[in-house]
Amino acid sequence: MSTAETISRTGRLNMSATRRGIGLMLPAAGLMAVLTVVPVIAVLERALTSTEAFGQLFDAPNFGRTMLNTLVWTLVSVAGALLIGYAAALLLRSPFLRLRGAWRGLFMIPWIIPGVVGATVWSWSLSSDYGLVNHWLMQAGVIQQPIAWLSNPDVVLYAVALIQIWTTAPFVMLMVSAALTGIPAERYEAAKLDGASGRQILAYIVLPAIRSTTWIAVLTLVTWALNSFTIIWVTTSGGPAGASTILPILLYEAFQRGDQSMVSAIAVLQLAICAVFVAIYARAMRSDLEELS
Repeated sequence: MSTAETISRTGRLNMSATRRGIGLMLPAAGLMAVLTVVPVIAVLERALTSTEAFGQLFDAPNFGRTMLNTLVWTLVSVAGALLIGYAAALLLRSPFLRLRGAWRGLFMIPWIIPGVVGATVWSWSLSSDYGLVNHWLMQAGVIQQPIAWLSNPDVVLYAVALIQIWTTAPFVMLMVSAALTGIPAERYEAAKLDGASGRQILAYIVLPAIRSTTWIAVLTLVTWALNSFTIIWVTTSGGPAGASTILPILLYEAFQRGDQSMVSAIAVLQLAICAVFVAIYARAMRSDLEELS
């Protein structure tokens, strides 16, 4: 068989494999389209046919506070999960750490357990009457009297954000740990030979190498934060006096009232906010690809 015939046969085989792969993916892709695209179109249609709902939403007395709560909630929970997840991933790669697998398993527990269970346990732990958190802090001499974590409007949003951090930090740890394994050991060795400190290795080798992973983690965390419901609803139901109400809680309250137009308006607002972050992520990834090329 000549070289041209071999190339032609290989091309036909590749084309056949590609078609077979597309055929196998079509059922799943069609199902995903039905479950994702159709509901989005339905929500957009309902929101656009009831434009007065947007006016009611923006004129609501608690709308400004809800948006501020959503912003604070997102920033605190995302930043906290990134910091703790990064620290845990770097710690797990330390050569001085023993029983690395056991520590990794323990760190994964918050992400594995059901959200309702975790929120309920934290609700008990943060109780101002019998909570373990106040008990431990008082025993350590950090505080002199119990703190009303879930009933004080000044601290409740940060308290529930800590629960969100506790839940999502293991995801960041997994993502960063996987990315760190892709960094060649030769880079670390060359940096050490050049006299680089640990901080310089982190700043000039580790962080640039896992920048794409960081952007993916940030986008995922922001999406989770903007759609988070279980933690806040189980612990505070958006209270006290709306101090922990964010957009998903506002949407659920509209749903309880049977106000479908308001539900659609809030859903479209959430979709628009998420689209902004997706656009930022796409631009950042395109910049990274341009730098690599």
